[in-house]
Amino acid sequence: MALNPLSHETDDVLAATTVELDASTAAADPLAWLAASPGDAWYWEVPEDDIAWVGLGRAASVQPAGKERFADAALVAERILDRLVVEAPDGAPLPRLAAGFAFDRNEPDEHWRPLGSGRLVLPSVQVLRHDGRSWMTVIDGRPGPGPSTPAPLPLEHLEVDPADWSDDTGREHYRRLIRLALDAIGRGDLVKAVPCRSISIDLRPDLPLLLATLRSQYPGCATFCVGDGATAFVGATPERLAALRGGRLHTAALAGSAPRHDDPTIDAALGQGLLTSPKERNEHAVVVDAVTAALEGLGIDPRHPIEPELLRLHGIQHLHTPIDADLPDGIGLLDLVGALHPTPAVSGHPADLASGLRSRHEGMERGWFAGPVGWLDAAGDGEFRVALRSALVGPSGTVLYAGAGVVAGSDPDRELLETDVKLRAMLGPVLAASEGS
Repeated sequence: MALNPLSHETDDVLAATTVELDASTAAADPLAWLAASPGDAWYWEVPEDDIAWVGLGRAASVQPAGKERFADAALVAERILDRLVVEAPDGAPLPRLAAGFAFDRNEPDEHWRPLGSGRLVLPSVQVLRHDGRSWMTVIDGRPGPGPSTPAPLPLEHLEVDPADWSDDTGREHYRRLIRLALDAIGRGDLVKAVPCRSISIDLRPDLPLLLATLRSQYPGCATFCVGDGATAFVGATPERLAALRGGRLHTAALAGSAPRHDDPTIDAALGQGLLTSPKERNEHAVVVDAVTAALEGLGIDPRHPIEPELLRLHGIQHLHTPIDADLPDGIGLLDLVGALHPTPAVSGHPADLASGLRSRHEGMERGWFAGPVGWLDAAGDGEFRVALRSALVGPSGTVLYAGAGVVAGSDPDRELLETDVKLRAMLGPVLAASEGS
């Protein structure tokens, strides 16, 4: 692990100043700042929680890699936050560190190389909006001119079919992945696999317009963006990996899916079918058991309801089990991220055997797809999500990713269609926000 050239490599104090912004101006919306300052940026918004945050530039940063990347990131985060001295009015939020990690610890390919295998950044300019108030924090410098125009308005929902953007060869390859997984499950080698696929389009969306559309269409999800020059990883994910608030851990198991329907009666029947499906319940139980076991391994006593509930999103619904716990002393958010990632919801189970099947046959680089992305502050609070419903935007095109859980009883055609449903969540907004679409 090496410090980024832009990082402070001494133990000098990092001076931060926080001021409140006029809520009636464009500068009160963090997305307007990203639109005015594209490039090296982080963005995070959960509309249902009335919280949005943007970080621009780098006051300090590291790129953790290898087997100990989460532990290394935790140590450097503590070092950076210990050096941070904040001047702020009462009630102002603390400055944040942003962090994200690739799914695997291997060296990224050329498409993912700008983001590396992980990064932890203290942005030099941060703007946070919450509960109707907005705050700007500047670290060791001046913010420069703020946005003079509001963030773009969201685009209307665009109905698309991912099958129109993928070829027969790719679709058959995915069916073959599922059949290979079913063979391994039938032999008793695996309980669950999560083969993934991608589709590529020769279009580059306008990022602020895409983010405006995602936050409007998926208010219950975390809309995120990690930008580095002409490369950006962007999405709207429903899956929380770990959140800490006042020493209380909030996580969840999210596995088992069914489509939505415009007819409320049919939609309710699809949801009830999901709740009563032995195949979907088994897939979900594997994730619940793995998450609770990982937490117990850290000396944490998790609590969760016996029965899952439905998490209904635009176009898809999932089985969802919230899991809470009181956190013992000495365990931080990045410790939890390292222990929980990857869950069987995205890796399969057992993880090592599922990883071997993936590396031999999947034929794609996951990069940061299904990896942890989030933030943390000096109080120990923060949140990381699993980076699903996401896309890598490159200099000349966009790659979208999706996967489906495979257990005994899975059907290749049905799982392929499930990935189409998940790809549709990003494909419509990406096409709508792309010039010439």
